[in-house]
Amino acid sequence: MVLFAFGLIAGVALGMLVIGFLAIAAYDRGYKDAMDRRKAWRAELVARQDAVSAALQPVRRRAS
Repeated sequence: MVLFAFGLIAGVALGMLVIGFLAIAAYDRGYKDAMDRRKAWRAELVARQDAVSAALQPVRRRAS
């Protein structure tokens, strides 16, 4: 009975350790993916703003 209790406690401890490392790895992977998506989104936003600014530049010159 003592051996069973020791095995159960060791198994739970090992399982928590493994699950903890897996959770940290999944969080880190998700964070990196989100940052990559944000970089792509930001680059597209800047490109769109530059395109609109370039298209409106002749209109601004005529208005002033």
